[in-house]
Amino acid sequence: MKLHFIFPRWQKLLESRRDLAETLSGYQIGDFQMAGLGACTAAGAVPAGHSVTLVDQHVAPVDTSVQADLVCLSFFTPQATAAYQIADDFRAQGVKVLAGGIHPSVMPDQTLEHCDAVVQGPVEGLWETILADLAAGRLKRRYQGASAAPFATPRRDLFQHSKYLRTGIVQISRGCHFDCNFCVVPSHGGQRVVPRPIDEVLTDIVELPYGSFFFGDENLLFPDAANREYRRELLSKMAERGLRKVAFTANYPHFVTALEADDLELLAAARVRQIYLVAGLKRPLRDELPDPQLVARVQQLRQHGIHTFASFYLGNDDDPAPVEPLINEFCERTDTNIAEFIIHTPYPGTAAFSELDRAGRIIDRTWEHYNGANVVFEPLHESRESLLDRYISLWRAFYEPITPAEMRRRYMRGFGRGVFGVDRRVAGRPDGT
Repeated sequence: MKLHFIFPRWQKLLESRRDLAETLSGYQIGDFQMAGLGACTAAGAVPAGHSVTLVDQHVAPVDTSVQADLVCLSFFTPQATAAYQIADDFRAQGVKVLAGGIHPSVMPDQTLEHCDAVVQGPVEGLWETILADLAAGRLKRRYQGASAAPFATPRRDLFQHSKYLRTGIVQISRGCHFDCNFCVVPSHGGQRVVPRPIDEVLTDIVELPYGSFFFGDENLLFPDAANREYRRELLSKMAERGLRKVAFTANYPHFVTALEADDLELLAAARVRQIYLVAGLKRPLRDELPDPQLVARVQQLRQHGIHTFASFYLGNDDDPAPVEPLINEFCERTDTNIAEFIIHTPYPGTAAFSELDRAGRIIDRTWEHYNGANVVFEPLHESRESLLDRYISLWRAFYEPITPAEMRRRYMRGFGRGVFGVDRRVAGRPDGT
């Protein structure tokens, strides 16, 4: 059979605010593109003997005349608007469409209005059944994946190379045991962390065709014993292998604060060069940013050559006062390398969305607007217009003083020198040197 995978387009932070993006020397950070992991991982799980192709709508238009036995869409909420249109177009021609990923997993009923079948959770371990059902003409409406299924090797070779595909994503786990009200991970990947075998992670890193990569799972820095042991083994083996690729990872302030001295040394030795610090999401900015322990830890990370890419969430119900002074002081004290500003966005499938929906505060259900650059709910302490104005002002205040040359240097500090294009030296050497 021929399976045609599609990664639908979605608007990045500043892409939907072009009047703002065009005035900023550092606008790329709000339009930052990485090759998505979901579609190529699902493709990597397809059994041998089937033809697999993939198109990334960010790189090339979707050709609805392509011949395929099954069109496979992988997407999360900001991509859903485009995904539904793609599905409708193919189904109008009689082509079967299968949808998977975060949004179909948490919104299966709505997704099935546009698609023939939905995979909820990981697709690994399901393909044999799905393809047998398709061949027999009895494709089911829903397939349920298991969080404990083996991890597939992503088929990154299926992506068309483009200048914006300049860094990769490496998966180290599925699921999460924390029940954060803003997070969709447990709904899609399960309510416990299922670690990927470390040898598989190392092989994935070595084979990446990029000079840098993002650890796509926050549990890398979780403080519990199991995740700490996993982190230290993985980082130690990365350092022992002498991999020449630059890594960066994301986490929340209180987990970064909980890192110990040897964690900082291991991160540095493994060539982790940037922490994507997500502030104002798990806890309000007024509680997180003034914390002297957080400031001290970020300063210590900097001393180890690990810079900060700070993401500030605006519109939290627990941030009643303007937070601009807190943000400005934090950036100055920590010498923040790169910053982004995001309007709090409650995603379907989360407790936050359900709570706001019950309160009648969800005002926009156009999924392409759920990208952090639009106000899709009624703020508690201010008008929608005021929140959007503050969002725009913060972007301008941080980036307008920065020259293009300085912005380029900051990118390379945090993401490595190959961030502006495929690093052919890395792509050509299996050991990444």
